[in-house]
Amino acid sequence: MTDRYLLLGEDVNASPSPTMMNAAFVAIGVDATYDAISVPPSGLDDAFGRVKDDGVQGLNVTMPHKAAVMHLLDSLDEVSASVGAVNTVNAERGEYRGYNTDVDGIIEPLVARNLPPFRHAVALGTGGAARAFCAAVHQTGSRSLTFLSRDPKKRQIFLESLTAAFPSMNLRVLSYHDAKSQRPDLLFNASPAGSGGRPLPGEVSLLMDSRPVVFDAVYSPVETELMRLASARGCTAIHGYEMLLAQAIKALKIWTGRQCPAEPVREALLASLGVAAI
Repeated sequence: MTDRYLLLGEDVNASPSPTMMNAAFVAIGVDATYDAISVPPSGLDDAFGRVKDDGVQGLNVTMPHKAAVMHLLDSLDEVSASVGAVNTVNAERGEYRGYNTDVDGIIEPLVARNLPPFRHAVALGTGGAARAFCAAVHQTGSRSLTFLSRDPKKRQIFLESLTAAFPSMNLRVLSYHDAKSQRPDLLFNASPAGSGGRPLPGEVSLLMDSRPVVFDAVYSPVETELMRLASARGCTAIHGYEMLLAQAIKALKIWTGRQCPAEPVREALLASLGVAAI
């Protein structure tokens, strides 16, 4: 019997994930299909009810549902509970359990480059990807992290929740106007800036003066404005597709128990993004 997996997000019609994931199922010899379904915030509860009724084996969850889906699940793993966001759901013994493989998606490209723990990291944004980044840098041994946010209403709530989850870390949430005071050795874009015509905040260029490693969670286009700026300033650049690939391989392991080879999945992902090879 063919297993069914889905991606749920507000607007996922153009997502490369179905091409990538279906290639992965072929690579590991699993009889399964993966489809993307766009679900508005108001429709998440109904959509999840249909998922359960249809016996869907697993989900990926993307913006803006990563936090909202949590109350619909039967259980959470330790990482997703501490982060406060879920991007992967697995059917286990009749129940749906939440995971966060975005953390793995961030860690793997850093480890692949043999990068040491960072002295000070800066993240753009305060959404689900920013929460995953906090958990990732904590796991790699970094303890100083500043988030830049344009929304003063969210700053205090965001800071309080992450401080409670990671009490050993020195966490701050500042305005973009404070960018000039930051000298990170790791810069992570956890915001939508650079995708869908959204411009990169002008203050970001100030963060390049210390020549940080620059990691963009945005994967389309592959060469984002941030990646071009990082290369021009002589910084190590980590593309968003690397995070997408690494978190997908971890999700596949959760769903199937099998380790998927990265290369055929990487090729399918890049092809779906309109890139022959990198």
